[in-house]
Amino acid sequence: MKCSICNYQNLCNFLTLGHQPPSNSFLRFEGLNKPETYYPLDVYYCENCGLVQLGYEVKPEILFRNYVYSTQTNKSLIKNFAELVDKIVARFKLAGKDLAVDIGSNDGTLLKGYLKYNIRILGIEPSNVAEIAIKNSVPTMKEFFNRDTPMKIVKKYGKAKVVTATNVFAHVKDIMSSVEGVKKLLSDDGIFICESHHILSLVTGMQWDSIYHEHLRYYSLKPLIYLFKLFNMDIFDAEKITTHGGSIRIYVCKKNMYPNSDNIAKILKEEESYGLYNKETFHEFAQKVKAHKIKIQEMLIGIKKEGKKIAGIGAPAKGNTLLNYCNITPDIMEYLVERSNLKIGLYTPGMHISIVDEKQLFDEQPDYALLLSWNIAEELIPKIKKLGYKGKIIVPVPWPHIVD
Repeated sequence: MKCSICNYQNLCNFLTLGHQPPSNSFLRFEGLNKPETYYPLDVYYCENCGLVQLGYEVKPEILFRNYVYSTQTNKSLIKNFAELVDKIVARFKLAGKDLAVDIGSNDGTLLKGYLKYNIRILGIEPSNVAEIAIKNSVPTMKEFFNRDTPMKIVKKYGKAKVVTATNVFAHVKDIMSSVEGVKKLLSDDGIFICESHHILSLVTGMQWDSIYHEHLRYYSLKPLIYLFKLFNMDIFDAEKITTHGGSIRIYVCKKNMYPNSDNIAKILKEEESYGLYNKETFHEFAQKVKAHKIKIQEMLIGIKKEGKKIAGIGAPAKGNTLLNYCNITPDIMEYLVERSNLKIGLYTPGMHISIVDEKQLFDEQPDYALLLSWNIAEELIPKIKKLGYKGKIIVPVPWPHIVD
């Protein structure tokens, strides 16, 4: 195998999370006794450009055609997207004639932020969740984005002043085709804005559960700069944001269209100082992951031996990496509670834990609840306590601990 950005072939395999089913392949009751397909979840580091990537790519059609994630259920993301749109409109002086395109637009939450400015909008979303956006009057093309997509868009809408790709740039199988497509879609003074989980946050925060088959790549700034230079494009600004446990947002333009921000050098220095461009850092991280797994297992098994009940809060994709790697079965965790109607009534892939309405947490009051949606702990824990949950909450990241 080779690096998906620089084609370097001598990649370093530093972490193996076993064979796992795709994290969003939730099951219906009638599918529980049918065979599931498991794929290797191995992670590699490129010593040439610094990219971290998976070793095996699951076909996008398997991962995204029947999708059960909707942005509108995540309040922190809704807030992030609203603030991002306000910032884009003000900084780059968007006006009514301008076109804003969102790649991987999901249910259209981000694009709806432009409506108050009368900016023209278009979403690109291949999954079934696109139907939610269309119902909400957000124009959406239901297909995967690649180098050929801009031809269809430009013919009907013209070129885009701004293109966004939030939490989707790591999902794209053919990254070269996508970047080529973005460049074709942008006007000469257009901006591409991308948000991705920052590998620095993942490593320092022990966020290994965020590794799953949808996330083919885990970005630091250095390989992103390398990537866009291949297309004669500049990352002219970057910033760290809090979403998904710590993400990096980059601003990209055609060559020399915008001056470089000092933020670029600052983030590069921080990444280098931590050792993100050194394979030994990732080998050390892998050893910590193994210890983390054992600690979670010991904690949960110890609670069960005391005769206590454990539920789970949230059914995010990353939760399934944790459940499967730690072998948390229904004998340990009785159910997961959710608010999303897309997930209630389903079962988790691999471990087959039932997903029920959040109301059950308050009605049954299990002794402990494992917070799988730990990235929004500050939002969720006070809300759940206010709604009447009296048990103890286990937060697994960055190290398993209990909140009374």
